[in-house]
Amino acid sequence: MKKAYSIISNLSKEAINLLEKNNIKLTINDADYIPNTEELIDLLKEYDVLIIGVKTIVTKDILEHISSPKIIATLSIGLDHIDIEVRKSDLVHVINIKDANTISVAEHIFSLILGLNKRVYESNNLVLQQKGHKKNLHERPEDISNKKLGLIGAGNITKEVVKIAKVFNMQMSCYTRNPNNHKDLLEYGVVFKSLDETLKESDIINVSIPLNDETKYLITKDKIELMKPTATFINTSRVDIVDTKSLIEKADKYNTFYVGLDIDLDEHKDLLSQYRDNVIITPHTAGVSKQAIERMDLELVNNIVNCLNGGRL
Repeated sequence: MKKAYSIISNLSKEAINLLEKNNIKLTINDADYIPNTEELIDLLKEYDVLIIGVKTIVTKDILEHISSPKIIATLSIGLDHIDIEVRKSDLVHVINIKDANTISVAEHIFSLILGLNKRVYESNNLVLQQKGHKKNLHERPEDISNKKLGLIGAGNITKEVVKIAKVFNMQMSCYTRNPNNHKDLLEYGVVFKSLDETLKESDIINVSIPLNDETKYLITKDKIELMKPTATFINTSRVDIVDTKSLIEKADKYNTFYVGLDIDLDEHKDLLSQYRDNVIITPHTAGVSKQAIERMDLELVNNIVNCLNGGRL
């Protein structure tokens, strides 16, 4: 019998039952606590499978203490919290999720786009201040239909965004390093362009890419300056992909420049704590709807079971 330990304390019953059904003994973390490297090493010595989340940092230091094959399964799409040396190790099989929360993130992206362009956030704030009259809006609401949508990245989330954008008859361009790998987007009328062209021409810009050495700070201050002062910029990916400080500075300079972010706030708490009519922030909640979490748990556990049944451990 294989042994698994879940740092995630609230795995769904369906996921737990699936592990037990496949003869995997599961121990669940009973405290809201993220183990440090030494504690992770101790867990990996005792357990065959370790289930983690994005807050658990897995460094290459663990490799010195692993002598038999292990599975590290992360309840996330991104892998930036796991050192690349661990991901490439012959003794560690890293499993993530790829599809379970794409719909939820795509819906969240459009909630930010619509919330900003329809002035929902600002309007609600005016009502709370007893100034609830349309004349008090700093700018009239806008339609997003027929707007130019610029897509940064061409992965699964972008594909869901494209499907929704078609409903609004949006004109779509996309920047991706490997356009030949995403020719299916051409069927939706997406045109592949350079990063600079996409940023310059788009009315609405969405970033959906993983964080790695090539994408870290891809959207620099210079790139932000390329955007229209009337553009809407959305980022639901990792915070380090975008120069957030420069982004907010542009929003402060132009009240017609709209920003929607779904990010971890740790290093930008002070910057983002100020209310702005043209900025909406959510604390990395795009992919954690009730339905998404259930799908994520099951997808991850199915991947673990398939890995074990395939003789990978």
